[in-house]
Amino acid sequence: MNHSSRPRLAKLALGLTLGLLFTLTPALALKAEWRDADVNGDSKPEKVAVTNLADVALNTQGQIVGWYPKQVRGTDFKGNYNGKLNLVRPGVPLPGTLSGFTSPQAEFSQAPNGNKGGKLTATFTQGDARLTYVIDPLFLSLEVGVESGSPRVLSWSGIGGSDRPITKWLTPGNTQPTENGSGKPVYVAWQHSATKGYAMVVQPVQGFDQAKLTRTSSGDAATLEVSVPAGQPTSFRAYGGFNEMVRLHVERYLELPGLFNPDIWGRLSLALLWVMEQGHRWTGSWFFGIVLLTLIVRLLLWPLMHQQYKSMAEMNKIQPLIQEINKKFKDNPEKRTEATMKLYQEHKINPFAGCLPLFLQLPVLFVLWKVIANYEFGQGVLWIPDLALPDPFYILPILYILTTLASTYLSAAGNPDALRQGMIMNLVFVFFIFSFPSGVSIYWILSMVITLAQQWLIKRSLGDLKPATANAKSK
Repeated sequence: MNHSSRPRLAKLALGLTLGLLFTLTPALALKAEWRDADVNGDSKPEKVAVTNLADVALNTQGQIVGWYPKQVRGTDFKGNYNGKLNLVRPGVPLPGTLSGFTSPQAEFSQAPNGNKGGKLTATFTQGDARLTYVIDPLFLSLEVGVESGSPRVLSWSGIGGSDRPITKWLTPGNTQPTENGSGKPVYVAWQHSATKGYAMVVQPVQGFDQAKLTRTSSGDAATLEVSVPAGQPTSFRAYGGFNEMVRLHVERYLELPGLFNPDIWGRLSLALLWVMEQGHRWTGSWFFGIVLLTLIVRLLLWPLMHQQYKSMAEMNKIQPLIQEINKKFKDNPEKRTEATMKLYQEHKINPFAGCLPLFLQLPVLFVLWKVIANYEFGQGVLWIPDLALPDPFYILPILYILTTLASTYLSAAGNPDALRQGMIMNLVFVFFIFSFPSGVSIYWILSMVITLAQQWLIKRSLGDLKPATANAKSK
């Protein structure tokens, strides 16, 4: 290598490292609060409820002009909403439009809750009419209440980001929703699609005796209109966020008939959720809920994992013999394959036995990542403020690296080639572990600890795992 190119390569490596660290820097939990920001570009600041999960902007009329769910929780938009997905749909009445409600007085408050910030409340009052929003930082649902001394109509609409959202109106006593309806619904929903994208759901709490869902003349949008009788309070819950099973479960919408039908992966997610919630119910700690889930999953996978590690250990043991075969028949692929398969038969080794358990773990890890990333724990452990967010101090990724190195060392059983290959394969996952939710990292680290114990037991049961030699072959 040219000496003059070394400083250049060093600078490039440093730049890539710093860029990688910047990219992997996890989002920290935001403190819920009210902020002022011009979200719609009309040069007038709106009041924005900022939370970990979404930012909701209200104008001076008490209407919602911006509802911005966050793909990565804890993201701070810092007042810049250009290009961000807005669930408020243009061209139809804004959510929270109350007839005859002009220039109301607005009051914004927040309940104290330490560094996290408590519930955010917005109250709009004009004469005998009052419109109230209560936003809980742990949920994507708002509590909306209307009181009026004279009859009024409240309009609600959605959903931005879709050319023609699916609309659902469920009549009491039915299990299948229709595209529109009138009367009193069980729920009203707008969805990007049946099982993905985003959704808005309105679920009546009080009132809603006279409501109707009507489509625009073009048929590409629908507006809910709710009659608010004089002197009779009307209230409802309004959800705006992921059209995703775990989140709908957390927000208590999943049991609504016809709203969402989980597929096989969704049902696996529900099973993992059930185990985790049982652990939390017994111990009061989500950390121990994850520990319980880890133990059950590993117990179910124990026989398959045992076969995998045993196969890997036996394969490493005969690597020198395989290398000798490769050298001996380097110019004859057919002979090389025949001799290799014969060697496997002599040592009673199935070279593919270790692959299936590895592939079985990946779907479980993926589903668990989806479950924990969309779940709302409202709880951390030790230095971790939120189990659904990455470790802000990188302690869990470091523990992952250490346990992975130990597992790779045991799996290699003294085979330098296997050790090198294992290191390269496992280092790929290091770049992902930095962005994993802490709950997933805890699951993976506990799994690796169990793996170490299982590998040690297998090593002990197989006895001497030093690589085989030509002499061993001749015996």
